[in-house]
Amino acid sequence: MTDQSTPSPWYKQPWLWFILAPLIATLLYSTVYITAAMVTHDGVVLEEYTKKAKAFHEDTTKTEAARELGLYGDLRMDLLTGDINLQLNSSTGTELPQSLQLIIGHPTKASLDITVQLRQLKDGYYAGALEAVLKGRKNLILQPADKQWQLVQQVAPPYDEQTFKLGVQ
Repeated sequence: MTDQSTPSPWYKQPWLWFILAPLIATLLYSTVYITAAMVTHDGVVLEEYTKKAKAFHEDTTKTEAARELGLYGDLRMDLLTGDINLQLNSSTGTELPQSLQLIIGHPTKASLDITVQLRQLKDGYYAGALEAVLKGRKNLILQPADKQWQLVQQVAPPYDEQTFKLGVQ
């Protein structure tokens, strides 16, 4: 007696799909990851830091300009109310700008940087408002609107229990 049943088509064979399923899944996952790698952008931390070959180069011309102007100050934050107070002085008698920009920079991600505008209340005294919660180590960068100089300081929590010294007195 002979069996005359016809074999099923190739696409209905279970062993074929058992072999092809991991290959197809790998192709789909790799397409998703390659697309994500090309589309997303991590961003540069700050303009002053550039990578040259295997070394990092920091541009210190703005901090040197602040040192030549003799700028120094004390920054105090109250995280409960969001108040930021700055007392800025110049040992050379340089006229201070009407407003300043305080960048509370994340050490590794530029997208997490916070910018606060400080306006002058009276000669050398500035105030601003912080509307974000600060966590972890930060870089404080104080600069005028024209970015001719800047004072930089690395700080660590707690932020509302200390006065941060900016510049060299």
